[in-house]
Amino acid sequence: MRKGEGFTLIEVIVAMAILGISLVLIMQLFSAGLKSAKASCDYTIAIVHAKDKMEELSQTLANDSGTFEDGFKWETEIQDYKAIDDSAYKLNKLTVKILWPDALKQEKSIEMVSLKMLTGEEEL
Repeated sequence: MRKGEGFTLIEVIVAMAILGISLVLIMQLFSAGLKSAKASCDYTIAIVHAKDKMEELSQTLANDSGTFEDGFKWETEIQDYKAIDDSAYKLNKLTVKILWPDALKQEKSIEMVSLKMLTGEEEL
């Protein structure tokens, strides 16, 4: 480039095209990062709700369902799992399922399962 000359029109157009494509790609990366952060937050909330409901279920031992204040739904289920031979003890399978809609309004869920040993005096 000689002194006093500027860029040609084609150089400016190519530079603008490269800049435009780069900005679009960077914005898509930020968008994907935000979606991943939201999904991670939802799963974390669901796990905390499942843990709380599992603790409650181990005390009450009742099939039930409901909705949390933040829109997450829950379902609990208790099933006979196994009677222990020649013993007054038996095992029950406790299941807690948490459901919620994601950003695309598709139903997401997690399920937490545990076993609880009951003596002959304890009943559902």
